[in-house]
Amino acid sequence: MKTPIKTIITLAALSAAGQLYASEQANSAADQANSTAKTLFENNCLSCHQPHKGGKGKHAEKGSDGGKQAHGDGGHPKRLAPPMAMVKKHYLQSYPDREQFIEKVSAWVKAPDASTAKLHHAVEKFGVMPPQAIDAASRQQIAGYIYDVLPSGHGKKDGDKPCKKGGSH
Repeated sequence: MKTPIKTIITLAALSAAGQLYASEQANSAADQANSTAKTLFENNCLSCHQPHKGGKGKHAEKGSDGGKQAHGDGGHPKRLAPPMAMVKKHYLQSYPDREQFIEKVSAWVKAPDASTAKLHHAVEKFGVMPPQAIDAASRQQIAGYIYDVLPSGHGKKDGDKPCKKGGSH
């Protein structure tokens, strides 16, 4: 029995359309997951791990509540923790595999410990991060977002002094 060419072309077109639809649905689901993870990251991490926006100097200004707020030069809030790009860079050095990266970052956020810190210089400068009351699924989404989306930091420029304790910050 012969199959007409028109039927074959129609079936091929339907198959391609179905694959395109499935691909679009997968992309939409991934975009939604990234959007949720981005919101979790922004709401839970950026207040301390904000990108560097100002100079190195410090001065205090009155906040909207009348209390004092620490600021760097340019009126930007003083950073309370290392920028996330540097955190990512140092975790990637030890855990380049996505699943292991997510596991280790998630574990750190739940129970930070100076003895397992990847950024020793940051612990010296800022202290150990307090444990975060973030559920496991949200911690994993945030760590996945950091791995998949955020840029990783660039180390010190050539000629700057080397990092302490085996190359970790």
